[in-house]
Amino acid sequence: MNATKNLAAELSYGSGQINPTKAAHPGLVYDASKEDYIKLLCGLGYDEKDLRLISGDNSTCPKVSTKTLARNLNYPSMTAMVKPSKSFNVTFHRTVTNVGFANSTYKATTFTKSKVKIVVEPEVLSFKSLYEKKSFVVSVTGGQRVLPTDYSMASSSLVWSDGSHSVRSPVFVFALLT
Repeated sequence: MNATKNLAAELSYGSGQINPTKAAHPGLVYDASKEDYIKLLCGLGYDEKDLRLISGDNSTCPKVSTKTLARNLNYPSMTAMVKPSKSFNVTFHRTVTNVGFANSTYKATTFTKSKVKIVVEPEVLSFKSLYEKKSFVVSVTGGQRVLPTDYSMASSSLVWSDGSHSVRSPVFVFALLT
Protein backbone atom coordinates (compact mmCIF):
# COMPACT_ATOMS: atom_id res chain seq x y z
CA MET A 1 0.00 0.00 0.00
CA ASN A 2 1.14 3.49 -0.73
CA ALA A 3 0.74 6.04 2.08
CA THR A 4 0.29 8.97 -0.27
CA LYS A 5 -2.40 7.22 -2.34
CA ASN A 6 -4.38 5.42 0.38
CA LEU A 7 -4.62 7.81 3.32
CA ALA A 8 -7.78 6.28 4.76
CA ALA A 9 -5.99 3.12 5.72
CA GLU A 10 -3.35 4.32 8.23
CA LEU A 11 -4.20 1.49 10.58
CA SER A 12 -4.16 -1.05 7.77
CA TYR A 13 -0.50 -0.66 6.97
CA GLY A 14 1.11 1.27 9.83
CA SER A 15 4.01 3.48 8.81
CA GLY A 16 4.48 1.75 5.48
CA GLN A 17 6.18 -1.19 3.86
CA ILE A 18 9.66 -1.94 5.20
CA ASN A 19 12.55 -1.07 2.93
CA PRO A 20 15.59 -2.71 4.62
CA THR A 21 18.12 -0.35 3.01
CA LYS A 22 16.22 2.75 4.07
CA ALA A 23 15.46 1.26 7.49
CA ALA A 24 19.20 0.86 8.11
CA HIS A 25 19.67 4.61 7.45
CA PRO A 26 16.40 6.28 8.54
CA GLY A 27 17.63 9.87 8.89
CA LEU A 28 15.54 10.65 11.98
CA VAL A 29 14.45 8.45 14.87
CA TYR A 30 11.91 8.90 17.65
CA ASP A 31 13.58 7.76 20.89
CA ALA A 32 11.40 6.72 23.83
CA SER A 33 13.43 5.98 26.95
CA LYS A 34 12.58 3.71 29.84
CA GLU A 35 11.88 6.85 31.89
CA ASP A 36 9.32 7.95 29.28
CA TYR A 37 7.46 4.66 29.71
CA ILE A 38 7.67 4.92 33.53
CA LYS A 39 6.11 8.42 33.40
CA LEU A 40 3.42 7.11 31.06
CA LEU A 41 2.53 4.22 33.38
CA CYS A 42 2.44 6.60 36.36
CA GLY A 43 0.19 8.95 34.39
CA LEU A 44 -2.12 6.04 33.61
CA GLY A 45 -2.50 5.37 37.34
CA TYR A 46 -0.24 2.36 37.88
CA ASP A 47 0.88 2.02 41.51
CA GLU A 48 4.49 1.37 42.59
CA LYS A 49 3.91 -2.36 43.04
CA ASP A 50 2.67 -2.81 39.47
CA LEU A 51 5.26 -0.37 38.14
CA ARG A 52 8.09 -2.39 39.68
CA LEU A 53 6.59 -5.64 38.41
CA ILE A 54 6.49 -4.27 34.87
CA SER A 55 9.90 -2.54 34.95
CA GLY A 56 11.73 -5.32 36.77
CA ASP A 57 13.50 -2.81 39.01
CA ASN A 58 12.79 -0.32 41.82
CA SER A 59 11.25 2.37 39.60
CA THR A 60 9.02 4.92 41.30
CA CYS A 61 6.67 7.58 40.04
CA PRO A 62 7.96 11.17 40.03
CA LYS A 63 7.26 13.09 43.26
CA VAL A 64 5.64 15.88 41.28
CA SER A 65 2.45 14.64 39.67
CA THR A 66 3.01 14.92 35.93
CA LYS A 67 0.17 13.21 34.13
CA THR A 68 1.77 12.02 30.92
CA LEU A 69 -0.85 11.52 28.24
CA ALA A 70 -0.47 8.39 26.14
CA ARG A 71 -0.60 10.51 23.00
CA ASN A 72 2.59 12.31 24.07
CA LEU A 73 4.76 9.21 24.32
CA ASN A 74 7.65 9.98 21.96
CA TYR A 75 6.53 7.51 19.32
CA PRO A 76 6.30 7.96 15.51
CA SER A 77 2.54 7.40 15.33
CA MET A 78 0.17 10.02 16.72
CA THR A 79 -3.31 8.96 17.82
CA ALA A 80 -5.99 10.72 19.85
CA MET A 81 -9.61 10.12 20.76
CA VAL A 82 -12.11 12.98 20.53
CA LYS A 83 -15.85 13.34 21.08
CA PRO A 84 -18.09 12.78 18.06
CA SER A 85 -19.79 15.83 16.54
CA LYS A 86 -17.61 18.22 18.56
CA SER A 87 -14.88 20.58 17.43
CA PHE A 88 -11.43 19.45 18.55
CA ASN A 89 -7.87 20.68 18.90
CA VAL A 90 -5.31 18.01 19.79
CA THR A 91 -1.58 18.54 20.22
CA PHE A 92 1.24 16.02 20.04
CA HIS A 93 4.73 16.78 21.39
CA ARG A 94 7.61 14.91 19.76
CA THR A 95 11.41 14.88 19.71
CA VAL A 96 13.50 13.37 16.93
CA THR A 97 17.19 12.50 16.84
CA ASN A 98 19.25 13.07 13.70
CA VAL A 99 20.96 9.84 12.63
CA GLY A 100 21.26 10.88 8.97
CA PHE A 101 23.79 13.51 7.98
CA ALA A 102 25.36 16.37 9.90
CA ASN A 103 24.25 19.79 8.64
CA SER A 104 20.90 18.53 7.39
CA THR A 105 17.55 20.27 7.16
CA TYR A 106 14.22 18.45 7.27
CA LYS A 107 10.98 20.04 6.06
CA ALA A 108 7.55 18.93 7.26
CA THR A 109 4.82 18.01 4.79
CA THR A 110 1.36 16.83 5.83
CA PHE A 111 -1.01 14.65 3.82
CA THR A 112 -4.72 14.44 4.56
CA LYS A 113 -7.91 13.70 2.66
CA SER A 114 -10.12 14.50 5.63
CA LYS A 115 -11.25 17.93 6.78
CA VAL A 116 -8.72 18.17 9.59
CA LYS A 117 -6.12 20.90 9.68
CA ILE A 118 -2.59 19.91 10.70
CA VAL A 119 -0.01 22.48 11.78
CA VAL A 120 3.59 21.53 12.55
CA GLU A 121 5.74 23.93 14.59
CA PRO A 122 8.44 24.45 13.60
CA GLU A 123 7.96 23.39 9.98
CA VAL A 124 11.73 23.06 9.46
CA LEU A 125 14.26 21.23 11.62
CA SER A 126 17.92 22.10 11.00
CA PHE A 127 20.59 19.88 12.48
CA LYS A 128 24.27 20.79 12.80
CA SER A 129 25.50 17.39 13.99
CA LEU A 130 24.69 13.71 14.23
CA TYR A 131 22.66 12.63 17.28
CA GLU A 132 21.37 16.17 17.78
CA LYS A 133 17.79 16.28 19.06
CA LYS A 134 15.03 18.66 17.97
CA SER A 135 11.48 18.96 19.30
CA PHE A 136 8.30 19.90 17.47
CA VAL A 137 4.56 20.13 18.09
CA VAL A 138 1.81 18.81 15.83
CA SER A 139 -1.63 20.43 16.25
CA VAL A 140 -4.66 18.76 14.71
CA THR A 141 -7.94 20.67 14.58
CA GLY A 142 -11.34 19.92 13.18
CA GLY A 143 -14.87 21.27 13.25
CA GLN A 144 -18.07 19.65 14.47
CA ARG A 145 -18.73 17.89 11.18
CA VAL A 146 -15.28 16.32 10.78
CA LEU A 147 -16.12 13.34 13.00
CA PRO A 148 -19.91 13.00 13.13
CA THR A 149 -21.38 10.04 14.95
CA ASP A 150 -21.73 8.04 11.74
CA TYR A 151 -18.07 8.55 10.77
CA SER A 152 -15.45 7.73 13.32
CA MET A 153 -11.95 8.59 12.06
CA ALA A 154 -9.73 11.12 10.35
CA SER A 155 -6.50 9.73 9.02
CA SER A 156 -3.48 11.65 7.77
CA SER A 157 0.29 11.66 7.96
CA LEU A 158 3.33 13.83 8.56
CA VAL A 159 6.52 13.37 6.54
CA TRP A 160 9.89 14.91 7.44
CA SER A 161 12.22 14.98 4.44
CA ASP A 162 15.74 16.25 3.81
CA GLY A 163 15.77 15.19 0.15
CA SER A 164 17.57 11.92 0.94
CA HIS A 165 15.48 10.59 3.82
CA SER A 166 11.71 10.61 4.31
CA VAL A 167 10.37 9.83 7.77
CA ARG A 168 6.62 9.23 7.85
CA SER A 169 4.37 9.36 10.92
CA PRO A 170 0.70 8.39 10.80
CA VAL A 171 -1.64 10.92 12.43
CA PHE A 172 -4.98 9.44 13.43
CA VAL A 173 -7.90 11.08 15.26
CA PHE A 174 -10.98 9.04 16.05
CA ALA A 175 -14.33 9.57 17.75
CA LEU A 176 -15.55 7.10 20.31
CA LEU A 177 -19.04 6.09 19.29
CA THR A 178 -21.23 5.36 22.31
